[in-house]
Amino acid sequence: MIIAQISDTHIAADHPKGPEREDHLRRCVAAINRLDPLPDVVVHTGDLTHRAKPEEFDRALAILDELKPPFHLVAGNRDERDAMRSVLGARLTADWPFVQYANEDHAVRLIILDSLSGTSNKGDFCTRRLDHLEALLAREPEKPVALFFHHPPFDVMAAKDPFQYESRENVARLAEVLDQGGQEIRIFCGHSHRLARGQVGRVEVTTLPSVAVDLRLGDYPLEQQGRPLFQLHRHSPGAGFTTTTHAVADGRS
Repeated sequence: MIIAQISDTHIAADHPKGPEREDHLRRCVAAINRLDPLPDVVVHTGDLTHRAKPEEFDRALAILDELKPPFHLVAGNRDERDAMRSVLGARLTADWPFVQYANEDHAVRLIILDSLSGTSNKGDFCTRRLDHLEALLAREPEKPVALFFHHPPFDVMAAKDPFQYESRENVARLAEVLDQGGQEIRIFCGHSHRLARGQVGRVEVTTLPSVAVDLRLGDYPLEQQGRPLFQLHRHSPGAGFTTTTHAVADGRS
């Protein structure tokens, strides 16, 4: 199975970099569509928009709709949960306030987790969300899981504020939930706008830099500088997950 990940596009309706960011996303979509084989699915790990304005969602989704594979959206702190719920529609039940669900259409289960705090741009997990995740994991204890959420649950030491959650206790509870099951799990996040790798419990976590190049942080090889990046996560039985980072070609696609 092949999963393409993009993140932190920050599509902006009233921003000097708005047209450039739309072009970066458009070029990522075109590059993914040219892959052979195509990914089975694409996941955007949050901050689709910059201000959660309806026009920003419209512009972003018009570009994402050009993807040949199906795509899933994670709620980022810039997106606003209610706006994301209206976009996702039928994927969420009416009485469920969080952007959190499982997709069972592939060889690897995709679990979209809601890490939004109600008080800041940092991450958080409440008991209700963690209980829901625990129930989802228990439902298919033998099937591998790719878990996607916005905020990385480890200290990103290069960041100005390394720990990007409200509470270490809730991240510790997340680790407990993940460690209970025996299935293979990998976590993929965004938010930090840089490449980073860490651990929560027994589970490896990676972050993807922002597609919006003007917001990207960290140092990159010459061939990746100034270019939008996306990642491919491949899973095969016995070999597990492997990740590669891809730079979109120069120029407009």
